Amino acid sequence: MSSVARLIEIVGARSSLGGRCEGTARGPLAVRAAGLAQRLGAARDLGDITARAVERRPGRDPGAALCAEVERYSLDLREIVESVLARGALPCVIGGDHSLGAATQAAVGRFARSRGWSAPGLLWIDAHTDCNTMETTPSGNLHGMMLAAVHGIDVPAFRRVVEGGLRDPKRTVYLGARDIDAGELDIVKRLGCRVITPDEIRRKGALAIAEEALSIAGADDGRLSVSFDLDSLDPTLAPGVDCHVEGGLDWNEASTLLERIGRHEGVLAVEVVEVNPAADRDGQTARLAVEAAALLCGRG
Repeated sequence: MSSVARLIEIVGARSSLGGRCEGTARGPLAVRAAGLAQRLGAARDLGDITARAVERRPGRDPGAALCAEVERYSLDLREIVESVLARGALPCVIGGDHSLGAATQAAVGRFARSRGWSAPGLLWIDAHTDCNTMETTPSGNLHGMMLAAVHGIDVPAFRRVVEGGLRDPKRTVYLGARDIDAGELDIVKRLGCRVITPDEIRRKGALAIAEEALSIAGADDGRLSVSFDLDSLDPTLAPGVDCHVEGGLDWNEASTLLERIGRHEGVLAVEVVEVNPAADRDGQTARLAVEAAALLCGRG
């Protein structure tokens, strides 16, 4: 079913526990204030899943209490996304830090499994590959580990969250990745994910890359989900994010990718994440998040 014809259901995920910037918890509020509902048109807003404040332990291990709270809100988010999918609507999850991706993507995997489908593909538009583990992470940030868990590698905070919802890494395509830790890169290569850098996008053209990514992620049955992290954009364009990485996509490149993906009939779920209004400049990152969500939901 085309995403254009489906009811969109918005779910906010108000959490900053996966990173180190508390402002990302207010991301869903900023994106709504920037005109999300008006831009999407026919959409139902289901409100927010909100993480409780938990003190982070210093060092690489964020601590058992924080991991337990990430697990709690992730399980709640997973349940809501599954219910949206069961109704035949298109979930549009707005974040919030990217650790929420474990819940959204596991929900898509679980829903597909309940229908007897193969695990859908995944387009991950991000400056990072988010495939660290507790052993490889240099930072201890859980928003850099959830995709390892979704691909079947043990990450304690997401162990229960990904049960029954694992995804096929050979149908995962990273777009815009340019800041990958050494241990993480080894994992991504071993898993067999396709990594496409901004340089490759510029060399081949955004539309050609979008077609290639869709052919990989949508192999066999066309079904896939997509996650858009605002740090995939260059920080001069999107300053309101947790992790600034130079050399990101410009808006022409990004919007070409997003519009083409949003026209793909097999899109099952959309995420737009890592909006940090505390670091934003006159709301410009939040406005780009609104436009990204609209394009991915087929509102080109």
